[in-house]
Amino acid sequence: MSGNANGQDRKLPWLSPHEALNRQFSRQAGEMTRAVAQVEFTRRLGFRVGNIGLLIGEHATSELSDMLAICPIPNTATWLVGIINLRGNLVPVFDLNGLLKIAQGSERTKMLLILGEGETAGAIIIYDYPRHVTLTEEDKLQTLPPLSDILNPFITVGYEKEKQMWFNFDHLGFFQAIAPKVAA
Repeated sequence: MSGNANGQDRKLPWLSPHEALNRQFSRQAGEMTRAVAQVEFTRRLGFRVGNIGLLIGEHATSELSDMLAICPIPNTATWLVGIINLRGNLVPVFDLNGLLKIAQGSERTKMLLILGEGETAGAIIIYDYPRHVTLTEEDKLQTLPPLSDILNPFITVGYEKEKQMWFNFDHLGFFQAIAPKVAA
């Protein structure tokens, strides 16, 4: 009910749900209409190896873990730190900082980032928490800067966001490619 100028109450007719949802709205005089451009964006999870930002695949499984007990493997490259037992799966642990010859971060924040699952999983030692990165088409690089020969084949697209470079990282292809190179 709503009051009128005479102070008397009158009933307003109720609209059916169909009428309420499908009625046309009119704008009041003087109201300005402005189009808002739709900006498409992607939110991705990324981690850093030195100053290189790597983006985890959109549909990739990832897990962050405290440092677990790593069993070293004799006669292997120094960047293959060893293996961990993750829910019954033996997962290799890689030190990308060592492989790419990049200075390591603080030991205080040393963690494992496990990428993939089951037999295709691999762990990477990281020194800072992964972070969400929101990217737009405008952030996309037209050409990729030179990266390490080891990493370059597994970088598909690059972005620059807030003066930091981020690269799509094919972790599965990377793990498969470095597997034959682990023997010291």
